[in-house]
Amino acid sequence: MFKNITVGIDGSDHCWRALDLACDLAKHYEGKIHLVHAPEIPPSAMVIGIGAIDMPVDMEQIMATGQAVMVQAAKRARANGSEPASQIVRIGTPASEVIHTAEATSSDLIVTGRRGVGGMASLFLGSTSQKIAHEAQCAVLTVK
Repeated sequence: MFKNITVGIDGSDHCWRALDLACDLAKHYEGKIHLVHAPEIPPSAMVIGIGAIDMPVDMEQIMATGQAVMVQAAKRARANGSEPASQIVRIGTPASEVIHTAEATSSDLIVTGRRGVGGMASLFLGSTSQKIAHEAQCAVLTVK
């Protein structure tokens, strides 16, 4: 039933529970898991009073942190008995990157955590898990 499962990884407690469940499903259905992480890029400017301060974004640091999150996810998947078929760290909108990975891997299920590590933007833009559930072309499981 679930031969390819894409798991959205963001380093939150909800994501780790989602990964554990995805690994269990993969073992049960003899499926593969595909891990994807799209680091959130902080704003490049901060407003203080009536002025703004430009704060350069260190993309190397963001990618290094993203790779560290992925290493942790892969270790956890292996501890749960599932060798990741792919581990993707990509800059972009998390919901779009998860959906893109699911399409590229012909996934029949996407598993995400209900809440992530997003900041204030999630209050205005809606959560990543909601966007994935709305836009995905396959089944979506959101884990609390």
